[in-house]
Amino acid sequence: MLDSLAARAAAGDKAAFERIYHLLADDLYAFVRVQCHDETVAEDLVANTFLKAWRSAKRYRPGSEHFRQWIFAIARNEVRDHWRTSRSTVPISELDLEGPDPGGIQDGERLAARAVVAQALDVLTEEQRQVVVLRYFNNKSHAEIAAIMGKREGAVRALLLRAMRHMRKVMADAAP
Repeated sequence: MLDSLAARAAAGDKAAFERIYHLLADDLYAFVRVQCHDETVAEDLVANTFLKAWRSAKRYRPGSEHFRQWIFAIARNEVRDHWRTSRSTVPISELDLEGPDPGGIQDGERLAARAVVAQALDVLTEEQRQVVVLRYFNNKSHAEIAAIMGKREGAVRALLLRAMRHMRKVMADAAP
């Protein structure tokens, strides 16, 4: 479905691109938001992503069935460019690590746990971090992550496994 909409958008069909926007905006926002600490910045980066996608729609190859991967790659590049131009790195400590409130955990314990998770995320490669963010913060399946990142599902599983092993080691070392 996305591929046929992308083909129509490449031909200048604004309604088709609007439909693409409605199908992907929430997923792209969630993906970008978890990588930056500011909702406004995330909104701007998603808007830039769609603007670049519209402007370069003719470069997408219809029939490849990779539109979702293509537009998420644009979003990843937008996030990278944002942090590069702001001369900063993604502030892992400010990621939305809240998740559901497990109850019974004191604020101090929650803050300590967030710090340990942020430290563990910080040691991952960018690719490993993206897989972890997509899987555990955006609730994407292995197949969805594979499509977004342009990898095979087995490669995504391997990346996630290596990332989780690395995070466990960092978290074990940080335990009191």
